Amino acid sequence: MGNQGWYQFFIGPLILITVFIIFSTLIIFSTPVFSENWSEFEIMKLPDFSFALVEIGEDGAKLKHCPHHDVNGKLDIEQLIYVLGTFELETWYKRKNKKEARKHLEDHYQKFLKETLKEPIVSSLNINKAMLSQLVILPNVGPVIAVKILEYREQQGKFEKIEDIKKVGGIGPSTFNAIRHYIKID
Repeated sequence: MGNQGWYQFFIGPLILITVFIIFSTLIIFSTPVFSENWSEFEIMKLPDFSFALVEIGEDGAKLKHCPHHDVNGKLDIEQLIYVLGTFELETWYKRKNKKEARKHLEDHYQKFLKETLKEPIVSSLNINKAMLSQLVILPNVGPVIAVKILEYREQQGKFEKIEDIKKVGGIGPSTFNAIRHYIKID
């Protein structure tokens, strides 16, 4: 076998391996799964019960939606709020599944709010450090606006004064007036 034969002997399997790796990567990362604190790898390891809903496509591929339970089945409130705040970014095979998943998430969220709002807000919340679960207890702030506040902070840095929160999409004069006595900065 000459140099030409040696090359042809290895090039075929090498091409197959490369195609397999590219195809596998596309499959794994083609379905968007949104998460606040969990890495893509952690999400891939989660069992099906960690998601609000798992759809099966016509090709048999699983499309997992809205991870909010950890690997042990414990509800992660921060993640729950994050997936509710980014819910509209999910891609669905069937519209009815979207409604079912939203209801599942909303049920968890309402239980959280019921427990959390038993006590009135007694101290100001530092908007430069607040977690999602703290932001959603502010008047007129739900998961969508809470996620926008978090994303604004990550992209723009700390708020310099409390009025800067009005730069966040969805916070106009009405919402600002409702929350201004409950917020502070460093």
